[in-house]
Amino acid sequence: MNLNFENISKSFGEREILINVSGRISQNDKIGLIGANGIGKTTLAKILSRNDTPDSGRITCSPTNMKVFYIDQHPVFESGATAFKELSKILTESNKHMGAEYIINKALNASGIKEDLWGQDISELSGGEKTKVVLCKAMLADYDLLVLDEPTNYLDMEGLRWIEEMLNNIEKPMLIISHDRYFLDKAANKIWEMTSGGIKAYEGNYTSYKNQKDIELKNVEKEYEKQQVKMEHLRRAIGERRQWFERAHKAAGQSDFYRAKAKKHMNVLKAKEKELERVEQEKVEKPKKVATPAFDIINKNIVNKKLPPYLIQVRNLSKSFGDKNILDSASFNVTRMDKIALIGENGAGKTTLLKIINDDDHEYEGSVVVSPSTKIGYFAQELNGLDYDKTVLENIIMEGASEAEARLLLACLLFKGDEVFKKAGILSMGEKCRVAFAKLIISGASLLILDEPTNYMDIESREKIEEVLEDYCGSILLVSHDRYFISKISNKIIKIENRKLKIYEGDYEHYLEKSREEKAIDESPVNYAKIKETINLLECELAYMGGRLDGGLDEEEKNKLNNKYIETARQLNKYKDMIKLRN
Repeated sequence: MNLNFENISKSFGEREILINVSGRISQNDKIGLIGANGIGKTTLAKILSRNDTPDSGRITCSPTNMKVFYIDQHPVFESGATAFKELSKILTESNKHMGAEYIINKALNASGIKEDLWGQDISELSGGEKTKVVLCKAMLADYDLLVLDEPTNYLDMEGLRWIEEMLNNIEKPMLIISHDRYFLDKAANKIWEMTSGGIKAYEGNYTSYKNQKDIELKNVEKEYEKQQVKMEHLRRAIGERRQWFERAHKAAGQSDFYRAKAKKHMNVLKAKEKELERVEQEKVEKPKKVATPAFDIINKNIVNKKLPPYLIQVRNLSKSFGDKNILDSASFNVTRMDKIALIGENGAGKTTLLKIINDDDHEYEGSVVVSPSTKIGYFAQELNGLDYDKTVLENIIMEGASEAEARLLLACLLFKGDEVFKKAGILSMGEKCRVAFAKLIISGASLLILDEPTNYMDIESREKIEEVLEDYCGSILLVSHDRYFISKISNKIIKIENRKLKIYEGDYEHYLEKSREEKAIDESPVNYAKIKETINLLECELAYMGGRLDGGLDEEEKNKLNNKYIETARQLNKYKDMIKLRN
């Protein structure tokens, strides 16, 4: 299979979206298409899947009757459609002989959609469930090329792992538009970077692409410096030759020697000027460097503030909506410098927990104690903190920043030049999110509560948010489906599972490792002797740490040891529960 497109152009009114875009998709390609919001990724995907037509350009493919299956990021379903009906329509004759019901059941089971939802009107399903239905269609459809536009939208962690596994099992070429860098690492073997100048292809996944981009930037910087030295050398040489020519010209008179000398200087001068002109025409543009986060600005109101050891203490928290129990006896702490990622399935109660901590929900059992010296900055998905009638700059100055501070921070977050004078109300959703985040980070909050802060953002915007948060010296409690973002920011993972909290001291990779270990234990035959041995070791460790806690430790050491004590106690209880459950 091969698909070639050459000089594809497309406009909507006076707005040019695609200008002479070219590329090639081959049989073994799983291409991740990235680029800024509005650059034309979706437009190109629709053209290649024959859901739109270009204004100009040429598309050729082999076979000539190539079948393309396109998954829209906003799928539309017929009225009364159900998951089962949708998959029934897509079944091929080759699949049907195996039994339609068996095939459909197998696909829906694999997706994680609950059986009682299979016959339900799709309009009543969640966003993640709708996405899964469409992706199940990709499992069963007959096509030569699969085109997916933001296929990870609305999926929780389990859903993301499922789609990664599903796509890895599909041996068909793919074009995948996504801002999910972790997903692109798992699913793509080639990255296309789309800019206003067209498409540039990179071999490998997203991490490989980033490494290649870093090398490119370093090479451009070297080439730029080299060219600057050469241009300066030429300008100096031209100046010297001009002086020598003028001296020789004045001294020439009737002297053949000086006339020849003047002529020689003039010839060299013209050659040097011509060379400088050529170098300037082939000029290497100076690499653009976006302002880096300014530590002093981000942390100016908290860097010298005495923060308590515990900013938040949650004890035995239970929450229900009618007969549905969301949280059951949940307990945890948020301490100084904690960067906590709260994860779990859609509907597990992550946003609910954030709202309770932010005092936006009072209907619960248990206690939530917020230290009096803790100032909370809350980033809600609804972006309630923005004043849409004010400019981007005015929104930031409202938080007590000077104009210089505000402009520097906004430059860090990709607002350049006159863009800061735009009214917040006319911005795209991604831009609004960046302004809301800037307001939050400069507000002096010692604890940031972030609910999906990177929604609607392209990759470049996400990376800038990460840079700022890496410099932030307060604590963070965040909910995100962006695993790359979580990996960069978090140093602790709290998972909501079956109404309980499971706490993992460490980053996202540590959590994945521990999850695999737990799964292996759950699936393995019970080795009672080994479990009892582990229990004894953990009890000894707890006794040792208890003795140290009673000793003369400074506050910081005591807090660290106390957290370790709590985690070890949790492990001990887990192994004791295993003995109880298996008996």
